[in-house]
Amino acid sequence: MKQEFEEIKIKSGDLNLCGKLYLADKSKPTIILLHGLGFHSFEYDTFAPLLMKEGYNCLSFDFRCCGKSDGKRGYWTLTDYVEDAKSVINYVKQNINDKVILYGNSLGAVVAITVAGQDQDYKIKAIVSANCATRITDFALTPFRKFLVLLCSFLFKIVPFRVSVNYFIPYSLILTNKEIIHNIAIDKTVTEARKFSISTYLDMFSWDMTKIVQKVKVPILILQGKKDRLQPLSQATMLFDAANEPKRLIMTESGHLPNLENPEYLKDILIGWLKKLPL
Repeated sequence: MKQEFEEIKIKSGDLNLCGKLYLADKSKPTIILLHGLGFHSFEYDTFAPLLMKEGYNCLSFDFRCCGKSDGKRGYWTLTDYVEDAKSVINYVKQNINDKVILYGNSLGAVVAITVAGQDQDYKIKAIVSANCATRITDFALTPFRKFLVLLCSFLFKIVPFRVSVNYFIPYSLILTNKEIIHNIAIDKTVTEARKFSISTYLDMFSWDMTKIVQKVKVPILILQGKKDRLQPLSQATMLFDAANEPKRLIMTESGHLPNLENPEYLKDILIGWLKKLPL
């Protein structure tokens, strides 16, 4: 079977990022797909071909420290991932066209909103924020976890080490498909990338997308799974309330990762919204 994508490498600072380019038509918009916490572009291996068949170019890639991309596992900040996303955007503009759409799920949504908020030239045409961790401290930090972070922060000053995000966000909260969970749990490119330094956790717990999204001036679609067991629906509603028009909020009949568990359903929602935009 012919491979539907071209494997590419994109420079981000001194690092090489690995990506998959699904090229449908160079005159059509390109959807850049941003993956979740500790995952990589495998998240979109089924979803991207569906979008390509609808006539959209797609580019999924591994953030630094993830998948096949360069970077010491577990040591990154949101600023680093924003730089990676901007490098990928520049690649698309130089090699395809300037019709760029950002789609991010979970952490990917945080990156998409932050990039769009910093894009003062408004070159991004639209963004889609799916299951965004608007304020991760609201749902990830229980009293025990706060104690764990405090203890690790003290110990980290003595001996640097990494802590698995599974203590905060286990697979069982983000996925319901047991086969997918099993495949991910034995994938070393995932398990290693889901161990973070304490400095990365401290950066993560400072995020507040209600402030950043106010700077976004392009159309935004906010998706939130009704069956999301990781974060409450209020994460989506407070993001929507803070966002500028034009905006739309859709509560989907899905969990935290519809691009993995229900890509056909997600594709129909996304294409329906995109077709109404003047792209």
